Amino acid sequence: MKISASILSADLLNLERDLKEAIDGGIDLIHLDVMDGHFVPNLTFGIPVGKSVRKRFDIPIESHLMISNPDRYIEEYSSFSEYVTIHWESAVQVSRVLQKIKEKGIKAGVAINPSTEVDSIEGILDRVDYVLVMTVNPGFSGQKMIKDALGKIDILRGIREKQNLNFEIGVDGGINRDNIKEVITHGPDIIVSASAIFNGKIKENINFLRNAMSVSVNGSGNS
Repeated sequence: MKISASILSADLLNLERDLKEAIDGGIDLIHLDVMDGHFVPNLTFGIPVGKSVRKRFDIPIESHLMISNPDRYIEEYSSFSEYVTIHWESAVQVSRVLQKIKEKGIKAGVAINPSTEVDSIEGILDRVDYVLVMTVNPGFSGQKMIKDALGKIDILRGIREKQNLNFEIGVDGGINRDNIKEVITHGPDIIVSASAIFNGKIKENINFLRNAMSVSVNGSGNS
């Protein structure tokens, strides 16, 4: 099980310092939340930040494109990412964009908002490498988790096993010390967290999440 650290809650004036501490603390991925102020009501960072992170750190980057018309930017984000994830709700030809990502030799992901059911994407699950289940409405860090969305992880795991598919399942939104054990019982492959990692002592926070994950996995039988 992997931990993906969203830099949305990092100290951007000391991003290199925070990321180094997070990497030393044992994260597996860096999660880049890209927001355009149109698809979601917030503006964050984009291509220059991603390129700077890649130049400094040799760790997989997961670019989560919460933007309209993501197909226009696949070339740029693919140049420094190991995962590029687009939203099902972004009103693009998702299959075509996923293929474009895969042609770059990286993992193609699709994210679904809390109001989007798994049925909506079932027809493309054989063409994705990664499904990101949103447990908050995308746009801002620090929101309260919508726990009803966690059930989608179970549904996706069932489909994956039944159809012998091999996509990874991620979960993103509102994950913290109070709910991490519940999240893990659903068996995701990747946990995305922002404030629960970067607010406070970064290494200590990662260690807490990792220990909670280990206990929950061993207790539930999920891996």
